[in-house]
Amino acid sequence: MSSVPIERITSTMPDRIPADWPPVRTIKTPSELAVALQEWNNAGIIGVDTESNSFYAYTDKLCLVQVTAGEIDYIVDPIALGEDLKAFNDILADPAFIKIFHAAEFDLMLLKKDLGVEMKGLFDTQVAMTLLQHEKTGLAALIDAYYGIKLSKKEQRSNWGKRPLSEAQLAYARIDTHFLPDLHNRLTTELEEKGMTAAAEGEFRRLEREILPPREPNFEGWRKLKGAKALSPSASARLKATFRWREELAIKLDRPVFRVMANEVLISIANRPPRNTKELASLKGVGWNMARRNGEDILSALQSAEGERIEAPTAPKRTPEERRKHRILRDNKEALRQWRKKMAEELGLPSERLMHRRHLEELGKRLPQTRQELLDTIELNDWQRENLEASLLLMLESLPDPNLNLEK
Repeated sequence: MSSVPIERITSTMPDRIPADWPPVRTIKTPSELAVALQEWNNAGIIGVDTESNSFYAYTDKLCLVQVTAGEIDYIVDPIALGEDLKAFNDILADPAFIKIFHAAEFDLMLLKKDLGVEMKGLFDTQVAMTLLQHEKTGLAALIDAYYGIKLSKKEQRSNWGKRPLSEAQLAYARIDTHFLPDLHNRLTTELEEKGMTAAAEGEFRRLEREILPPREPNFEGWRKLKGAKALSPSASARLKATFRWREELAIKLDRPVFRVMANEVLISIANRPPRNTKELASLKGVGWNMARRNGEDILSALQSAEGERIEAPTAPKRTPEERRKHRILRDNKEALRQWRKKMAEELGLPSERLMHRRHLEELGKRLPQTRQELLDTIELNDWQRENLEASLLLMLESLPDPNLNLEK
């Protein structure tokens, strides 16, 4: 893709772009964006990446969009453009216009949340690498494998919501898309040579359909903290109260929860609750600054849990019929997993790209017996219909029905 010969690029990318690379284009105004959109339309295919402020804010925000078209790298500033960036949506939503991403799941969520667009025309280089059974599928590994260039990860967790961006940040952001159009050409050829094109297209379309939901507050998340299961009933009540305090403060300040208070500190407070600000400040991970700012609220949260007990959940006692159904569902899931593994080996594909785990679980519950029932249960792409449908129906026919009530 680039006019720069690979041998002229240093083996480890510096914090500044080599002088002989074409200059980067920064897009901060609607007029600059309009010119860029015309250039991207003329190119007909672009590499795209996004950066968010997820390490610095409670709510992920689209802070940067990187685009490569032809030999030009563009850095688009969503913070400067605001709603005007939605002019990009027509390209993003056009299924005939190829947009090349690497590991697109988070990017697709961010674009839908902040621009209101559902991406179409995706080509994901990580998916392609997985289908081609490359041992390493990260972007850095990909660029190293094809170009012999080792990327610096120094700016990976930068605050992309802060302005102005440094030269090192701009260099890092630019490189994320710089090689994508050329990688698309290489990977497309490899997929065609190995007969994997249809399988890849099926995965790209699935990613377009199954966009991750944005993060929502979860006040019951305390149950999943490391060490929570070992707490006493009274300590569990204290953890629940302080967890809610942390979540609410993180939302108010728009900070990641780990920048408000670490999980292990919440567990420590729940186990040995401080009685006053001095005791709170003495705890590892708290200190006087936090105790002065938030001590009263933390102590108030602990006080609200006084006398409460949260017993560890116990599995309800199952009837013989419920145990039978549970056992069949478990066995069906395992049988389908083994079927997927066998088919993956025969087709030379990774199991996880053959069929999603959620689909296997749904099939094990409903056991469709006809082609139409199968298509009503899960969505199969053209490649899956051609390569998996017949074998899958035979497999489903052999499985016991968990919904058959033997007590009747």
